[in-house]
Formats: sequence, structure tokens, C-alpha cells
Amino acid sequence: MRCDSILVMKPNLRFSIFFTAALFCAAGLFAEGYYFQGKNHATPKRIVSLGPAATEILFALGAGNQMVARTDFCNYPPEAEKIPSIGGFDGKTVNIENIISQRPDFIYLFRVIHTHLEAPLKKYGISYYMSDATTTEDVLKEILTIGEITGHKSEAEKITADIQEVFQNIAQKMSLNGTKPKSVYWEIWQSPFMTIGQNSFINSILETAGAVNIFGDSPQSYPIVNEETIIKRNPDVIFIPSDSPLTPEKLCERKGWQTINAVKNKNVYKIDADITGRSGPRIKEAVQIVYSMVYGN
Repeated sequence: MRCDSILVMKPNLRFSIFFTAALFCAAGLFAEGYYFQGKNHATPKRIVSLGPAATEILFALGAGNQMVARTDFCNYPPEAEKIPSIGGFDGKTVNIENIISQRPDFIYLFRVIHTHLEAPLKKYGISYYMSDATTTEDVLKEILTIGEITGHKSEAEKITADIQEVFQNIAQKMSLNGTKPKSVYWEIWQSPFMTIGQNSFINSILETAGAVNIFGDSPQSYPIVNEETIIKRNPDVIFIPSDSPLTPEKLCERKGWQTINAVKNKNVYKIDADITGRSGPRIKEAVQIVYSMVYGN
């Protein structure tokens, strides 16, 4: 699944979109991201970003001044909030008329959430890029592609090199120290219990940080799981997104969870939902944060 920054939403809305996207994933309706040239072959000067990760990539590249509109959820970097918003970014709130009114020459959107916009954008001859990043490697490729499209190739190469260096350093630490990978349960929702599967973006963050997802064997991106199975799989660490109303203390009070290693050893943490949930340049920080929380260094 690749639905940009769902974790930054209010919990009820977050669950609703996660559940919908999970159904799409289960049905195998995902496709590769691609760039449609449209009628405009020049470097875009009026970009509309339809997701926080897209906005973060554009600003990191130095293309923030080429943006003319964003979504309500595009809150990083702080300068992004000075750009006019066209509203939310999910399929129910995006209004094609609002987008067209910005006179864009390039739209940055996301697979599944914005697939319905492809036809009208082609009709108007507007170039777009459809993000479908499900791994950290996908993000690196996307940054390079967007850098090429927006005229910031050298900046993209520097950003991706910096990110890859961090990933390599963590892998070397794990190897040199002979660190045994620890298992993680990442709770997205608690009623019902929803977590991350092998095809989720967050699973890739965990893997890059040298951790093992206890539900990494699930083919669904965001599977609904059984509470007994969580307890039985006995994770070493438990993560809760920072915007969840649940606290680590409350989670540890759940009946039967006291046998879980993460609960016994007090390794239950809230983790920044913005940084870990966005497929943008801050994957460097996301992997560093996960590694530090899981391994304590």
C-alpha cells in the first residue's frame, strides 16, 4: 500500500482510509508509479502537491518555490504552510476544479488515493507523477525521478546519497556487532487490531533499521490481526503512532499482554507518525529513530 501520510490524520479518519486501502491491497489493485508528460515538456513552474511526502520531497530538492498549492496535511517544512491549500488529499476531498483553478503544469499525486484523477488530468493535458513508493528503495528512486522532472537532478543525487550512507552505516553496525534482529509489533489501530504487513512502507522502514516485523509474513499491507496471535508472537518491541490516543502505559495494562517481552521489559514506545509514515526524504530520520528505539543506540 502507498497512501501518503495517513498516520498524521485524526485516528478515526486514519483508520477509515487504512481500512479502505488495505482492501485495495488485498485485491491486488496496485500498479507502478509513473510520469505522464502531457502537453507540457518544460520544467514545471506551477506544481500542485497532493500529499505531505510529495511536499517534503519538493522542498528538500529546492523546488518549493515551484509549488502553487498543497493539501491541509502538508505541514513540513514549516514554509510549506505558507503555500495555499486546496483541502484534504484523499479521494473524497480532492476537488479537480480546485486543482485546475491553480493553473498547474504538474501534479504530484498518489496511487489508489488519486487514481480517479488520471482521466481528467489527461483530458486537460496536465503532466503528473503518480507516487507508489512501498519501500525505502522506492523512495530513493522517486526522489531521483522528481529531481529530474523539476530540474533539481544534482540536489536529488546528494539527498539520496546521504540517505543511503545512513542505511549503510546501520547495516554495518548490525554486522560488526553481531546484533541479533529484534522483533517488532507496530500497532496502527486497536479496535480491531490493525498492524503492518510485508508490503507496507513502514515494514520497509523496520527492515532497513534491522528489525523484524512479527507480521511480516502477511501479504496484506495493513492486515487486521488476532489479539491472541500478537501475544503468541511475543514481540521484543511495540510501537504506537504518536497521534494515537493510546499510551504505552494503557497498552501494558491489556489483559494477557504481561507475558509479552516488550511489555515485561518496558519496550513499548510512541513513535513520530509524521516522520515514520511519510515516504519522503525524512526516511533517513525514520530509520535512525527506529534503530535507536529498538537497539538503544
